[in-house]
Amino acid sequence: MGRIGWSAIAVLAAAGPLCISGAAFAQTLQVVGNGSGEQCWQAAKATTFLKMDSAALEARGKADAIGACDDALKSEQMDRKDMASTWVNRGILEMSRERYKNARGNFKEALYLIPKLPEAHVDMGSALINLQQYAEGAKETELGLQLGSHEPERGYYNLGIAYEEMGDLQKAYDSFRHASQLAPGWEDPQKQMARFTVKEVQK
Repeated sequence: MGRIGWSAIAVLAAAGPLCISGAAFAQTLQVVGNGSGEQCWQAAKATTFLKMDSAALEARGKADAIGACDDALKSEQMDRKDMASTWVNRGILEMSRERYKNARGNFKEALYLIPKLPEAHVDMGSALINLQQYAEGAKETELGLQLGSHEPERGYYNLGIAYEEMGDLQKAYDSFRHASQLAPGWEDPQKQMARFTVKEVQK
């Protein structure tokens, strides 16, 4: 029986500078209830798609949201899962203010509570990538994906950023392509893929 040939994509180059829309993306975690923990989650979720007209109002809104997270962590009787989720959501709010070191500390707190929390690992990876610690960020992101992150397309997008910065164009392209396959309606991975020069090779 003859050998069946298959085609693969060989990445030759990436054209132009890396366009990072919103830098590396993070993932929120829901907190159930009507208290500060839920307010923290709702605010973190909103940072992924809402922008206020006034920079001052946006800064005030994010500061208030972080205050809600702090209130939840200090005063509410939350179980371990909701507390870890609140630390994750607080970290996302810190990332939205480009305070990546603070965010990294928040994700570390979440992982102290639940060491195998997938979203905390992906978000830790996001913070590290934004801090230009690409190898460490890729490692954390890959671990979060292996553990079953609920929005894997964001993790793969972040891996694309990290791998390109580390000079591995093949892995970068494959990661952006995987993100696009998981979320076909998301334009950012498609825009990144369009910068690459690729060719099909027969195996």
